[in-house]
Amino acid sequence: MKRLVLLFAAGAGALGAAGCAGVSSILRYGADGQAEYFVDCSGRGMTSCYARALRHCPQGYFLVKDKQVADGSKSGSFWGSYKAVGGAANNTRTNWKNQVVVRCKAPGAEAPQ
Repeated sequence: MKRLVLLFAAGAGALGAAGCAGVSSILRYGADGQAEYFVDCSGRGMTSCYARALRHCPQGYFLVKDKQVADGSKSGSFWGSYKAVGGAANNTRTNWKNQVVVRCKAPGAEAPQ
């Protein structure tokens, strides 16, 4: 029983760590010299971008730019061309290119003009 509980805990930890997999971010500077974070969460939901931005800016952030663009589509199914098993073979899914640029708020700061 202990072994089963340990395996379950390890699996849950791996799934939790995978929640931000595929999300990347980089510190850069805008045209005005202010520090900002560029977050790319392509293939994941926009909430993944916003969650990563909040990790960088725990006091909050100003949204400089966000972009969600269709980046092609993927078709097919797990079962291949067999229509009788698992449903239709031609399931199409759109891939999204999601990006966010944010600037961290300083405590007591007002929105930039």
